[in-house]
Amino acid sequence: MGSSGEWEAVWASARAADAALPSSRYSGRSGMGHFDILIIGGGAAGIAAARAAADAGCKSIALVERKQKLGGILLQCSHPGFGAGLTGEEYAAALVQDFPETVTLFFGTTVLSVEHNKTAHLSGDRQISFSQLILATGSREIPLGALPIAGTRPKGVYTAGQMQEMMNLHGFVPQGPVVILGSGDIGLIMASQIAAMGISVTLVEQKENCGGLARNRRCLKDNSIRLICSQTIDAVEGSPALTGCCLSGGEKIACRTLLIAAGLVPERGLLAELGMPSWLQMCGNCNTVYPMAEGVTADGRKAGIAAFQKIRGKL
Repeated sequence: MGSSGEWEAVWASARAADAALPSSRYSGRSGMGHFDILIIGGGAAGIAAARAAADAGCKSIALVERKQKLGGILLQCSHPGFGAGLTGEEYAAALVQDFPETVTLFFGTTVLSVEHNKTAHLSGDRQISFSQLILATGSREIPLGALPIAGTRPKGVYTAGQMQEMMNLHGFVPQGPVVILGSGDIGLIMASQIAAMGISVTLVEQKENCGGLARNRRCLKDNSIRLICSQTIDAVEGSPALTGCCLSGGEKIACRTLLIAAGLVPERGLLAELGMPSWLQMCGNCNTVYPMAEGVTADGRKAGIAAFQKIRGKL
C-alpha cells in the first residue's frame, strides 16, 4: 500500500471494523477457564501476536488489556509516521481490521500475577490457566524521581507520555513556558506539538547532539525551538507550582511546565518472581525498546507464531 488513497481506504474500513467488534468480546469473564495462549497487553505487539497465532491455526487465545480498547500507546499518538504516514490511532485501527473471532478479549482487566503452574490471577478475583504466555506489556517512562535532580516536587512536572495522553485524549493545554528534558523522538514530538500552539519550548539534552529521527529533528528549525546540548537539569524550583529549572551549566530557565523525556525501560514487573520459563515469549517494547512501531508489530508476530509452534511441539 503505497498511495495515500490506499491508506485512506484502509483507515476508513479499519475504523468501521474496530467499531463493529462484538461487545461481548469487550467484557471480562468470570470464573476460571483455560486457553492455549494467553497474551498480556493489547498494544501493537499484543495485537500482532494474537493475529499471527490465530492465522497459524490456534483456536484458543485470550488477550488481556487493562484499558477498554485495543491499541495501547498508539491511541494517544496523533502525529503521523506510522506505516505509510498514518497517525498512531490510524495504525492501531488498521491492525485490528478483521480481528480474529477466535481471540477472547478481556478489557478493563489487569493481570495481577502469574504462577509457575501456568495460572494468571486477574483483577475482579478471576483466574485463567494457559499453555503458553506472551508478554506484550510495553515499556514505561523514566520519571523525575528516578533522576538525580534536586529541589522540590512541584506541580507542573510530567513525563512526556503523560502530557501526550493529556493533550491528545483529553484536550489539556500545558502552561508555558515549557522545558523538555531529553531530545529523543518523544521529546521532539511533544516540543513540536506544544510549540505549534504558540507556547515557548526549550529542549535540554545531556548529550552533545540532538537525538531522535531526522524527520522529528526538523521541528527545531520549523518552530524556532531552543536546544541546549551537553547539559542537564540539576534542580527544579517552585512550591507548590513549578517556577523554573537550574541547568548544570549554571543557567536558570523560568518555566511553568517540565516534561521528562529521559527514555523508556521495558515493563516486566510480572516476571519479578516468575523468571523466564520455557513457556514464556516476550515481544514488543517489553522485550526491547523499538524506535519504530513496525518493529514492535514484527516482534509480536514472531512471538505469536513461536508460541503456537511450541504448543504443536515444533519448537
